Amino acid sequence: MSSQQESYYSLYRYNMNVINPAYAGADAANMLSFTSRSQWASVEDAPNTLALAFSSARENNVGLGISLVSDKVFIEQQTFAYVDFSYKLQTSGESALFLGLKGGGNFYSADPTSLVTSAQLSDPTKIRLSRFSPNIGAGAYFKATNYWVSFSIPRLFNVKRNGDNLAVTAKDRVHTYLGGGVDFPVSNGIYIKPSLMIRKVKGLPTTADITGMVSWQNQFDIGLSIRTNSSMALMSMISLGMFDIGYAYETPTDNGLSQLNLRTHELVLRINLGESKQGDEEEPEADLEE
Repeated sequence: MSSQQESYYSLYRYNMNVINPAYAGADAANMLSFTSRSQWASVEDAPNTLALAFSSARENNVGLGISLVSDKVFIEQQTFAYVDFSYKLQTSGESALFLGLKGGGNFYSADPTSLVTSAQLSDPTKIRLSRFSPNIGAGAYFKATNYWVSFSIPRLFNVKRNGDNLAVTAKDRVHTYLGGGVDFPVSNGIYIKPSLMIRKVKGLPTTADITGMVSWQNQFDIGLSIRTNSSMALMSMISLGMFDIGYAYETPTDNGLSQLNLRTHELVLRINLGESKQGDEEEPEADLEE
């Protein structure tokens, strides 16, 4: 049996450094984001994900950050904890290329003792499992005035989760992410924001999120996202000064699942604590050259 291993966020554009370390420090001097995703909320023990990310633009074109993801489903609980590092390469005009590295690992636990079996006697294979698996990741993020491109592999190595436990056999597989988006100005402060995020992991079909958002003065966004062979989502984002609040309501598109009242809720809160210091520090150099 094959199934989804990691959470696929509908509002991925607003917590990008969870999957791409190069995003650290790319948008603001200090950015804090919190994401809560409750998948198939009406089902007991369905996937529930919490993600916390912080990034900061430092001196000398360096960006630093941390990303923590807690993911619980059925008998499994895992927490991904990583430190992010990025370096900015200034290109022509206002565009820039960021290169990033992740370092950390996954705290994984599973408790099969709660599983119900038909045997009268206790099953000796049902042993609690807990372990830490280190890993590293890499990514690149290109940012221009009105478009962006992202490529990342958050974990570069396949890591086995199980040890001597016979009831749980699993591994962390390599996930590859490729995405991009454009902001088209239309008129009177109205923007059209199409974007695409492609995800690939061994054992599953390639998945793509095709998203279209309409924005008013970059303060209120509303749109629709379609995930191939999976689901569709209605999304909104509102900016209130230094705060961005987003919500996505997701429902399956598969005929077999659409009758089961499976609903997914995703909430994002971002706190933007300033403009990028990297850009500010480059201005005196430009004046000197003149």
